[in-house]
Amino acid sequence: MSLIVSRASVLWYAWSIVILLAGILPLRNFVGHAHWQYIRWVPTPDQLQSPAILLDLGLDAIANIILFLPFGLLGVLRGRTDKPVSPHVLMLMAFTLSFGIEYYQVYCHNRSTSLLDLLDNVLGAYIGMKVGEAYIRTRMAAAEPAT
Repeated sequence: MSLIVSRASVLWYAWSIVILLAGILPLRNFVGHAHWQYIRWVPTPDQLQSPAILLDLGLDAIANIILFLPFGLLGVLRGRTDKPVSPHVLMLMAFTLSFGIEYYQVYCHNRSTSLLDLLDNVLGAYIGMKVGEAYIRTRMAAAEPAT
């Protein structure tokens, strides 16, 4: 299982960098002054009545969940069986990474900051974590000798 742990650890770090780059690139969008007025805390009632905006919100939610799913999955797999990764720490890391990206985007043109993005990112990491935990339980059950 140690080979899986070491590969998962390398992949987790690599995927964390992919997430970071997806959130901040292109760097030329950074302007150094905040755009607080463009933050979408939650969709307005008018936005929720527009099919085009609902489709955009849905696709954005799916993309954010999928982006962070490997973060949670690999985060769990990189823990050892004798010392598993704490779910609380993993969720805090996902929140911190997502919050940092969203905060950076406040200072960018052509990027939008959204509370929903932050929630979707953490949800994606949580789903990935649960999938990873189920995988580990399955592997442990298969490795136990039959009595």
